[in-house]
Amino acid sequence: MKPTGNQLGATLLVVLVMLVMITLFVVSMVRLSSTNLKVVGNMQAQRQLEASAQQTVEEKVSTVTFFNDAVGNTGSWPAGTTSITASVNSYTVTIDRPTCVFSQVAEGYSATSAISPEDNNWEVKATATDPLTGAAVELMQGLKMRMTAGSCP
Repeated sequence: MKPTGNQLGATLLVVLVMLVMITLFVVSMVRLSSTNLKVVGNMQAQRQLEASAQQTVEEKVSTVTFFNDAVGNTGSWPAGTTSITASVNSYTVTIDRPTCVFSQVAEGYSATSAISPEDNNWEVKATATDPLTGAAVELMQGLKMRMTAGSCP
């Protein structure tokens, strides 16, 4: 067979174009995976902040004293105190004074009795902040607490 002199390098050109396309594809995949990693990291940090805020709220509201102090301006809620701060998992968590939003006489008791307990519905707001990044999460927790009559201001 005799070599032809009219080969113009079309195969080389096609291979180079394909190589450029594959390189661009790989670069875009690396950038996409890097972006996904950042998104997942941010979501994880947000969940940790939420968990810290929830943990603090659960610790504080586990006793009726937390609410009695807020009603009577005593303990951790002296007069004029609008929030308290705690450090949980290296995050700063601020809890606002609980707010009683609704109260009704507890079932099974007489409404005319002076010592009838009431079911009070409270809202507790907590804000967790990461001092390192400045990221913050706000959590609003509603709960019902059976307390003595007149505890819901």
